[in-house]
Amino acid sequence: MTAVLIDCRLMFYRKAGISMYTRRLVQALAAMPAPPQVQVLLDRRDQDTQWIPATVPVRRAFTPAHHRYEAIALPLELLVLMRQAPAPGRSRPALAGRRPPLVHFPDFIACAGRFKKVITIHDLYFMEHPEVMSDDGARYYERIHESVQRADAIIAVSQFTRDDIVRLMPQVPTQKITVVHEAGEGGEHSAGAVVSLAYLHPPKHLSSSPYALFVGTFEPRKNLATLLHALRYTPHDLRLIIVGEAGWANGGEPARLARELGLTERVQLAGRVSDAELDQLYREARMLVFPSLSEGFGLPALEAMARGTPVVCANTGSLPEIVGSAALLHDPLNVQQLAQHMCQLWLDDALYAEYRARGQGQAAQFSWPRCAHETLAIYTELAR
Repeated sequence: MTAVLIDCRLMFYRKAGISMYTRRLVQALAAMPAPPQVQVLLDRRDQDTQWIPATVPVRRAFTPAHHRYEAIALPLELLVLMRQAPAPGRSRPALAGRRPPLVHFPDFIACAGRFKKVITIHDLYFMEHPEVMSDDGARYYERIHESVQRADAIIAVSQFTRDDIVRLMPQVPTQKITVVHEAGEGGEHSAGAVVSLAYLHPPKHLSSSPYALFVGTFEPRKNLATLLHALRYTPHDLRLIIVGEAGWANGGEPARLARELGLTERVQLAGRVSDAELDQLYREARMLVFPSLSEGFGLPALEAMARGTPVVCANTGSLPEIVGSAALLHDPLNVQQLAQHMCQLWLDDALYAEYRARGQGQAAQFSWPRCAHETLAIYTELAR
């Protein structure tokens, strides 16, 4: 099989859902019994390489992710990279060879070039709700129409996302689209997966006192305002820890809203955390609360369930597909319904135990080895 280059440049400035998906896919591919010839493309400034398995070569790009001139610069840079050997100390062969290599773009957008192209589409919420995007984000993701035409294969991370691709872009041949689910991470970090990140606040949250947890980027689609309003109707000893960082539109500025609602003492913004810290936060939480207006997959919900943490989440997007009957579902804009579910899990130990068991059973249906196997099948088919 030809070599596969996976574009990981996004990780330099954002380590949220897409970056997490990319990282775990690379690790799972490298851990296969007969691993493919995978290489990763990093931003030239990115020094965070602990997560990369030792057998995976690293290539460096000058073109930043989402740069306004990326469509011009990246194809030229890839043309040069494919003629060069990988970084010293890496054991796999260079990309150059008799066949053009394959490049996987996990962040939606494939550039031009004489090579096979795989893209991953996580969701298309922005196509119907452009107001949730920054100007820079809108400029980048509007290239999705040319990207789906350019791609030789499209990975949709859920059936919901696949259905949206077919509905919103009917020009895309359906045979190009394959559903490959992500998976939850149970805390067994592979190949040096623990990455040190900066904190917005010291990690005081690591205590024996229980809490509700939210994980995600602060942006309008994550619906943090509804969560904070719901928190007012829950017992006063229920604290909320919010893990993540500001995205476009700053998600309603949760710190400001918490002050306005008189919740400052009950809400803690943890900022970015390491893998190990996040693992501990998941395990010690009484529940994960995930009221997103729409998700293409909803990785935090599955990650929480994998660790035995019950989930309260919205009944929209892919979430019902992913969590099944293993979570308490609510209308994303119904404050009272969300508050009621939070109160139930907070106060009812029997219900907590029931959804803890349900969640672990549901999460067991997803795995990164399976994701890697199904993704490799796509690579192999394109390489024929």
